[in-house]
Amino acid sequence: MASFRCLRVVLSLPVLAAAETSFSSTPAQLEAKVTLQTNGSWHLGGFCLGQAGPEEMKAAELTAHVEWEGTQELGETGPVMLVAFDAREHRWGAVKDSWGQLSCEEKLSAANMKRQLGKTHDFADFAFRIHVHQKTAIRDWHFALLTCGETEQAPLSLRLSATNGALSMFKANTHFDASSCPVDVPWLEAAHDEVGFWLLLLGALLFGCSAVLAVVLCRNFRKKAELQRFREAAAAGGASPVIGRPCNQTGEAKVVDGQTNADVTTVWKEAAGSEGCV
Repeated sequence: MASFRCLRVVLSLPVLAAAETSFSSTPAQLEAKVTLQTNGSWHLGGFCLGQAGPEEMKAAELTAHVEWEGTQELGETGPVMLVAFDAREHRWGAVKDSWGQLSCEEKLSAANMKRQLGKTHDFADFAFRIHVHQKTAIRDWHFALLTCGETEQAPLSLRLSATNGALSMFKANTHFDASSCPVDVPWLEAAHDEVGFWLLLLGALLFGCSAVLAVVLCRNFRKKAELQRFREAAAAGGASPVIGRPCNQTGEAKVVDGQTNADVTTVWKEAAGSEGCV
């Protein structure tokens, strides 16, 4: 995606090289101040604009603000045109390779939008909205200023703001061939050159291992503490630990009337065999 940076323009015609020109940008906004010349053209940059949904009427909306410092009314010189081209082959594709050589009329014939500045406004400072309708795909839109015919050499300021629908923006005289629109890429490919991502991943792994090690050490320490308390309690009571189970006392055989000596011997053997020490 193209980042929102300060813009500088390279004028398309050598005759305009000395003209006073400045460009700048803020997020989703392009600003330009140029001194108009006869039969001039300025590529202003543009935006990648989204795609309208099934129930939507427009894909994006922009606001244009114009300030004219000439002595004539803006609508009476030039004419001065604000034009826009989408990235399709019969639009921007038809003018991009010979932008500096084509006439104003040739550029106008390929433009999606063409608006004569000052034609419907008598003021030197005015604004208007631009609605973009596209439903088939997201595309870059290139904006430009054209002067077609004799034009008063005076400063004109233009500010283009994308109020909604802009996915990215690009600066003047760039992206003639490449798209600025965001594309889906595998996360590993996107993260390949991102050092910060790998540092974050390494930090997460180290933190996870440290947490597991801390839990294991805590459990071992608690077990040792419990064993030590048991030993101290046993020593304080004067007892020693007993391993196994105690032997049961062997019960005495009773002789009753009617038993013979053989019976008594059998009883003793059974009693002795039924109990044992472990």
